[in-house]
Amino acid sequence: MKAVFLSIVLSLVTSLSWAHGDGESRISIEPEAQGTYSAGVIQYSFQLFDAQTNKALSDKNLVLSHTKILHFIAYDPSRNEFNHVHPSFDGKAWNVELNLLANGNYFFWAQGQLVDGTEFSTVVKAQIINGKPEIAVVPLADVKKATDKKTTIQLGKAKLKAGAMAMIDFKVTREDGQEVQLTPYLGALAHIIAVSPDGDELIHVHPMAGNTPDTGMIHATFPSEGDYRVWIQLVDRGELKTIPLSVIVSK
Repeated sequence: MKAVFLSIVLSLVTSLSWAHGDGESRISIEPEAQGTYSAGVIQYSFQLFDAQTNKALSDKNLVLSHTKILHFIAYDPSRNEFNHVHPSFDGKAWNVELNLLANGNYFFWAQGQLVDGTEFSTVVKAQIINGKPEIAVVPLADVKKATDKKTTIQLGKAKLKAGAMAMIDFKVTREDGQEVQLTPYLGALAHIIAVSPDGDELIHVHPMAGNTPDTGMIHATFPSEGDYRVWIQLVDRGELKTIPLSVIVSK
């Protein structure tokens, strides 16, 4: 399983903060409890193990990445259920609250940066039971416009090819006619999480601001062909919106 970090600057004078990173061979997630978890709000506790130092990582071993010490992303195989949350360290283990409603074998990703500058993105899977029926895995359509809580995002018509840098423009509007008012979310204009058809590849990027306050540009490389789920998270008029889209990537 692979993940890609790529942080696109918000202005020409801001330095690149996250580059391509894949620390799976070095950092691993080790759950405190083995077995299944009941759907709903769950408390997930885990260790981050560093194979290079042969030690578990605490919050002292990490530095802030986009205002948080650790990012945690969870989704089910159908790529419909989604959480992006931020664990805390209690002195012994990392803890995070997740809201997972449907059954399934979920992907859990932990992403952060070590004090030595190494970025990591590591994944483990966890079985959720006793919830809503597991959502069938079916191909996603090319959905370039979607809405969450009155905020709508429209993606541009860029052609996407596997392995090639894509530049996707987007525009933010509101269904209620109010003016869009975007403010930074976790130190960026927005956070974009894209997941490959099999769920094994995750891309986490941050867009560049556009020519107007309601536009932006996403730069990302999709490693393989197929349908990608794309969640865009941003803050509009003081409220966090999570907008699910999907794009088709050709060979």
